[in-house]
Parts: sequence; C-alpha cells; structure tokens
Amino acid sequence: MERGLYTATTGMLVQEIRLDHISNNLANVNTPGFKGNVSAIKSFPQMLVHRINDTYLKVSGVEGNMDLRPMVGLSTMGAVVDEIATDFQQGVLLTTEDRFDLALEGQGFFVIETPFGERMTRAGNFTINANKELVNKLGYRVMGENGPINLDGKSFVIDDAGTVFVGAKGDEYLDKLKIVDVDDYKTIKKVGHDMFMVPEEHEQPRIASEARVHQGKLEQSNVNSIEMLRSMIEVMRTYEANSKVVVTKDTLLGKSASEIGRI
Repeated sequence: MERGLYTATTGMLVQEIRLDHISNNLANVNTPGFKGNVSAIKSFPQMLVHRINDTYLKVSGVEGNMDLRPMVGLSTMGAVVDEIATDFQQGVLLTTEDRFDLALEGQGFFVIETPFGERMTRAGNFTINANKELVNKLGYRVMGENGPINLDGKSFVIDDAGTVFVGAKGDEYLDKLKIVDVDDYKTIKKVGHDMFMVPEEHEQPRIASEARVHQGKLEQSNVNSIEMLRSMIEVMRTYEANSKVVVTKDTLLGKSASEIGRI
C-alpha cells in the first residue's frame, strides 16, 4: 500500500468539502440572519506499522511475546472532516427604518410556523400577508406566545422585550413574540431558508429570557467575507500541494514498475 497516495488524496477530499462550505458562506454574506458553517478536521486513527518479509526477531513490549515483524512506528492514512458546525456568533445590526424588520440582540430565535412544524430563525425580514398576519419571506407565519401574530391591518409597535402593541397610539396589547433559545447549541440543525430546528431526541427550545428585539433593524450575516477569501486561498494552495504529491507518487510508482523492475 502506498500511504503517501492515500494521505494526499484524503487531504484533497477534505479541502473540497471546506471549499464547498466557504463558497456557501460567501454566497450568503448579504443574507439577513445567516449563520456561517465551520468545518473541524481530524486525522484518521493511528496505526502501528510493521515491516514485513523481515526475519529480524523483535521482542515487543509485552514480556515473552515474540514478534517476527519489527515495528516501523505509528502512521495515519490522512485527514477527514470530523464535523460541520454552525457559527452562531451575533451579526451586525443594520438600521432599515422598516417597521416589519426585526432583529434580535443576544441569544434567541424567532419562531416560524411551517407545514413541517415550528422552526427557529434569526432572519427578521418579515412582511404581512393577505390575512394581515406577520410572515417571513416564504409566507410562513411568525408566532407569538398565543399563536400567529395577526395585525388586522392596524399599525403596530414592538418593544425590546418583543411585546406587540397596536392601535393609533400603539398602546393596545396584542401579543408577545415567541422567542426561544436552547441550552446546547450543538443540537441545533440547519433545515434551509435560514431556519433551524432541534431534533426530537434532544431537549426542545425554551422561552428566551435575555434576547432583545429591535424594530426597524436587521441582523446581518455573521460571515466575514475577508476571512472567507483568505480561507479560500489557503484551501486552494493546500489542495494544489496535495495534488502535486499525488502526481509525484504516481510518477515514482510508474518508474518503479517500468525501470526498477527490469533490473
């Protein structure tokens, strides 16, 4: 087995996966509430390598155990992507002055009613549908603690606690936005369209107590475009270095078969 080929090949595969996620992050750099992905890489488990076809008698660390295959040392078969995680760091709050735009400061998520159940989101670019209900960009209703937020065509004001007031003077209590949080962010799963969920086998979201709501603002993507471009250059250089190793190993193997074999 030519370990160098496997090590370089796994390195190339890892960089391809990293590039996919970096590209997706850059594509959503202007998407409100978007949370970037980060990849964690680890090496394959180490293996104890022995020489073969060697008659040298080696005494192993275990007393009385004779090993006819002297040890070369520890070796791995390269790298692998261990985990794709989501970076939930706060994005910058951009003032829009649009009363339908809402942003969360601190930990927490708006709750959206979808055909697949309730989902969480940080994207607060909401609007109103034909039924005078507050909805997200896909037309899914924004949930309050007592159900969907139905504005009934009235003007409204939302304070920093998420309480919705309606009426000409903005003093009639309507409902409070359902804002939730989770204790373990590792249990949160992306489900597309800037929405998240927690699988049933994990502890479900609870009402958030510390998040503040800002009306007329939007939380921007937390992706740093400059950092992503730097990472992309790093990935391309690493991929190129691994590809050169593959070419070199292939050339050496070709020479071994065609030239050394003649001797």
